[in-house]
Amino acid sequence: MSQFELRPIAAHEIDAYANCQATAFGSRYTPAKVESLERELVLDRSVAAFDGGQLVGASSSYATRMTVPGSSRPGVGFVTDVAVLPTHRRRGLLSAMMRWQLDDMHARGESVSVLFSSEGGIYERYGYGAASYAARYMVDKRLARLRTVGTSHSGAVSIGVPGSVHLIEQAQALEAFPLVREDYVPTRVGELDRPQSEWAELLGDPTSSAEGLRFYACFEQGGHIDGYVVYRVAPIDPRDHWRRAVFLEELCALSDVAYVSLWRYLLGIDLTGELRTRGRPVDEPVRYLFEDQRQFRTVSLGDRSWVRLIDVRRALSQRRYEEQGVLVLDVEDRLCAWNDGRFRISVDGDGIARVERADDALCDIALTVEVLGAAYLGGVPFAAMAEVGRVEERSEGMARRADRMFIGSRPPFCTTNF
Repeated sequence: MSQFELRPIAAHEIDAYANCQATAFGSRYTPAKVESLERELVLDRSVAAFDGGQLVGASSSYATRMTVPGSSRPGVGFVTDVAVLPTHRRRGLLSAMMRWQLDDMHARGESVSVLFSSEGGIYERYGYGAASYAARYMVDKRLARLRTVGTSHSGAVSIGVPGSVHLIEQAQALEAFPLVREDYVPTRVGELDRPQSEWAELLGDPTSSAEGLRFYACFEQGGHIDGYVVYRVAPIDPRDHWRRAVFLEELCALSDVAYVSLWRYLLGIDLTGELRTRGRPVDEPVRYLFEDQRQFRTVSLGDRSWVRLIDVRRALSQRRYEEQGVLVLDVEDRLCAWNDGRFRISVDGDGIARVERADDALCDIALTVEVLGAAYLGGVPFAAMAEVGRVEERSEGMARRADRMFIGSRPPFCTTNF
């Protein structure tokens, strides 16, 4: 690394930054994408590696908020645009940039860092753990049938509240959808605030047929928009125009009736044979609405957001817990020496924790900081990690106790595709 210069970029270097990012991912940025970078890139949160004046590696971070257990929304650092040119791989540039960012976020007082990984084997070495997961689903609409939910002999109540689904224009969607999502994000652990540029990417160009025409629909009840969907209609086989599918880009609902109504709408779109989704929660409730659940097929399952605890003590204090008790963790952190050691988590009856250094105390479980990052949002069980040797129980049954304290009622998820 000694021959490379490492520093934040200046405004006149954004084009070189964009070229590095695009080249590393085998693409080219459009002028609109470069303009978006010029508006939103926080220069003093960027870092780039230069070789003889050429920008050969880069990354950046943004300050945002994330929903953690207990519905608290602390500030976190979101890492994005991590790239190294193909000509400069395996020279330690990525490690140097990640080290820079960890120190920078620590100096800013951010206790947690989050990122999305293009490859699964990269970021554990820097203390990140896969903390949430997503599934892609597919429905053969010709075979799928939804239940008619009504008052049954057992007394189950119908979701028959008046309301309707409306198609709207992109300009209306850009105004209404962020307000719906703003109310939704505190209800789901793992959700992040969404920058304006990501809304533009999600809503796309409704007139472009390159990936299929894009449509926007909302569920309205009593004059209030309670949920929305963004979807495309496109051929499954480019050689057969009429073999088409509905491609769900995003669905967000604030009520059960909005959720069910929007799914019914998508599955009822004529002249389409399939419905395919992007990454959705692994606990998607709509599967239980199908007469035959096998028609709601999981076609892939993978990691979503990766979490890194920058300040273990503060991060553990910022979330709430499901069970009262005391747990002592022995944390190994090779990159952030201030995290290395033992921490006592004392949780009261309201789920609020007092976290303190306890280097002289007997520990209950020992683990690395990347395992703790994976478990932080409550979606990855300590007991399962213990079964494969990634958590060491120093006291019998403590991994199960940690699960009872950490794991919530629903797995974490993040809707936004950064």
